[in-house]
Amino acid sequence: MRGASALEQFLDTHPQPGARVFVIWEPVLDTDWAEPGIAVRSRLNDPRVQQFWDKQRVLSAAFGGPEHLGRLAQVREIRFGMDSVIWDAVAVYPPGTRWIENPPVARFLGAPVVDVAPQLAPYFVTPK
Repeated sequence: MRGASALEQFLDTHPQPGARVFVIWEPVLDTDWAEPGIAVRSRLNDPRVQQFWDKQRVLSAAFGGPEHLGRLAQVREIRFGMDSVIWDAVAVYPPGTRWIENPPVARFLGAPVVDVAPQLAPYFVTPK
């Protein structure tokens, strides 16, 4: 949840109206048996944020799991080991990016969110 708070703080200081933020919650810990409640989701109340519950970890599987983090982004800053699921991570894509069959290459991929949120600024600008 610290990552959600860090992301909200980042968004507060970067008000680009065209940005879209997708937050995917998934079970990682044994206690993550249900979708996050309102108390957790309300940590991200920015109108640019859409939140989803991925109970089956479909997104992590589509990325290929942690062993494929190296090919998922141009710049990577992963500060902890992940076992079988990609979690507490942020990926930044250019405007207009579409996911057709395979995940597109991100401009930046970092984890944990609380540590890498300050590094998002150069990737989070309004195109001219």
